[in-house]
Amino acid sequence: MERKLFVALVSEDPAFAVNLKKTIIESLDFVQINYFDSDLTFFSAYPDTKTNLILSDQRNNSYSWKVFLEETLKLDAYSLIIFIVEDRERGKSVDMIKSGAYDVITPASITRIQPLLHKVIRDIEDKANLRYLSDEKNFGDHIANNSRSMLSIINREYVYEKVNATFCNTQSIKIESIIGKPLSEIWGKETFEKKIKENIDLCFLGNTVRYEANFNTPLFGNRFFEVVFRPITKDSGDITHLLAETFDITDLRLSQQVVNDMEEEFKKLETNLPIGFLRCDTSGTIIHANRAFLKIMECEDETSLTGLGIYEFYAEKGLFEIHLSQLLNTQIKTFGRVPLFTCHGNEIACRISGFIVTNESGNPSYIDFAFEDSSRELMLENRLLQAQKLETIGALAGGLAHDFNNILATIYGYSEMLLEEIPKSTSSAEKVGRIIAAITKAKSLTDQILTFSRQVDQEKIPVSVADVLNETIGFVKSGKPENIDIKDDIPVTDVHIHADPTQLFRVFLNLMTNAIQSMDEKGGTVFVKLAIVDGNLVRHDLNKNIVADDYALVTIEDTGEGMDPSLIHRIFEPYFTTREIGKGTGLGLSVVHGIIAELDGEILVSSKKNKGSVFSVYLPVSSEYHNIEELKEGGKKLLFISGNRHESRILSLALERSGSTLVFASDLNQLIKLISETDTKPDLIIYMDDSKEILPQELIDIYSTKKISIPIIMISDRNQLKSAEKLVNSGIVKQQLTKPVSLKEIHNAIQISLK
Repeated sequence: MERKLFVALVSEDPAFAVNLKKTIIESLDFVQINYFDSDLTFFSAYPDTKTNLILSDQRNNSYSWKVFLEETLKLDAYSLIIFIVEDRERGKSVDMIKSGAYDVITPASITRIQPLLHKVIRDIEDKANLRYLSDEKNFGDHIANNSRSMLSIINREYVYEKVNATFCNTQSIKIESIIGKPLSEIWGKETFEKKIKENIDLCFLGNTVRYEANFNTPLFGNRFFEVVFRPITKDSGDITHLLAETFDITDLRLSQQVVNDMEEEFKKLETNLPIGFLRCDTSGTIIHANRAFLKIMECEDETSLTGLGIYEFYAEKGLFEIHLSQLLNTQIKTFGRVPLFTCHGNEIACRISGFIVTNESGNPSYIDFAFEDSSRELMLENRLLQAQKLETIGALAGGLAHDFNNILATIYGYSEMLLEEIPKSTSSAEKVGRIIAAITKAKSLTDQILTFSRQVDQEKIPVSVADVLNETIGFVKSGKPENIDIKDDIPVTDVHIHADPTQLFRVFLNLMTNAIQSMDEKGGTVFVKLAIVDGNLVRHDLNKNIVADDYALVTIEDTGEGMDPSLIHRIFEPYFTTREIGKGTGLGLSVVHGIIAELDGEILVSSKKNKGSVFSVYLPVSSEYHNIEELKEGGKKLLFISGNRHESRILSLALERSGSTLVFASDLNQLIKLISETDTKPDLIIYMDDSKEILPQELIDIYSTKKISIPIIMISDRNQLKSAEKLVNSGIVKQQLTKPVSLKEIHNAIQISLK
């Protein structure tokens, strides 16, 4: 028999009908489809149209499914009807099938229409044969030789009266061993009671019953079957028997499982990817969104998007229409960082890609979008831009401070020497003291500029963060306005970092002062917290190469006016201030940034207008402690390698007055001679890196070839050369001092080096 399936497709949705028709015909060459755009058109043409399967789209058709079913069965009792319903209407499928429908599918399950139609055509062949063999004379021969289904007649006592050869072959049993036997004996009592009896009873009430079950067969093991019970009535209308049609659907079930597994894998991929996926209609109204999109856009669930358009998330009105027109021209397009508003009203930047999905006619059906959160990328770019700005300005500021320090070094040295020569009770001593005090203030100013420009090494020692925080809080509380409270949460007291305590105090003082100034008029609260965070979290959250296993996290939060996003990107720029003219220099936060950067730390800021700001300072925790015992350098032999004439003279005079024996090396040969002979070998070498006669590389070579172990103190310029850096990195230098150097600093360095 030639396999041919004549299908009547009834739907008032032309676009859906075209897509469905294409899906069927692409791989099933034995299907012929006639399309009807309404129920009325179908029923008027049905008598003259060859049809053995009806696909009825119940989503928008005129007749209800019950009316459609009744009218169709009146015309042809053997018609097979498959209803198409919405997913939410799937619950009606049981009633539809019980009433006589062949199957029920949804638009989402159209992928299984092809294997379903294969099964339909087999069923139609069997039914056609049954119609032809309605004559009792031909029935026995046909079911014995031609049917591929397990067919049987069952009476009201649940006993088999007739079965076909397929039934016997499947069960590997002779026909005489089945006829007259109850179903419970053939299938087992438990299977009969739990899976079969209830459906037979329902059929004897006059219903056509269809269900699926798996049974264990003697020849083929566990198989899946679709079972249909149809009532058999006498002329009087009494139901005395039922016809059982059992179809082996194992292959179909397995193929469906493959499709379901593929669909499930796709759903997992769509759900777990960090990229937001969105499907819209051609006007931009949202149809579906995945979990990542909901997370990116801070939406509660997919139902919260019902009826919304993607254009409602755009911060710039009218921009979506521009994107849509570009998509319609190219079908696929990627847009840069698009400013959007989340469901909570927060602004976010996303990279958006769009793709037009077309139907069979080439017309747009849907628009699919992919959303990538660019917030982190934007943050890193802003940090890089900020660092480049600070580096440029810092280089300029550092150069000026460097030149000024050279002048201060000479004034500082001569002033200290002059003060030692003048009686302390005279007015001249007081004047010199004021000169030194002014120099100290000037040095502090240049240090601040150099700290900002990161051209100065902080004098680092192990410092308790909690102690410095508590000291800063106490200092700030003593002068804060009455309408401002300071609350602290410092549970960790034993965390130490390697830092200059004065500089660390300056960081906390600047941040707390800024917080208070942001609340000057209305008042508010400053919250200061200290916590320990894992270095791996810092690496992930800040995208920063960590230098310690743990970091001290200090957060300073205020309830002040907050800042606009445009201001946040500029607050660390030097001389930038939001305060009125004359009330702020704009150097505070730039200096803070420089100090923290010098400590290999990080500072982040978040702020919302009228809600306050939060400054988060990450500092690498140190577990090293060093106790320095004081030593006397008096009586020690010091070898001095001079540089700048004025600075060298001041330092040499100061060292001689301390009781040390000072020898000088004016060239390389003299240096080699002094360090090689036992009676002239010094205890310590003081080397000025601007020496013209003995270069840093020459000093490295001498120490390497002659295996010298004499400690070196190097006095260097703020802007030292690479060769001097190489000398420091070689390990030969035990202490490095930066100009201008006070007498106290040089004495302390000598004590540590001779220890």
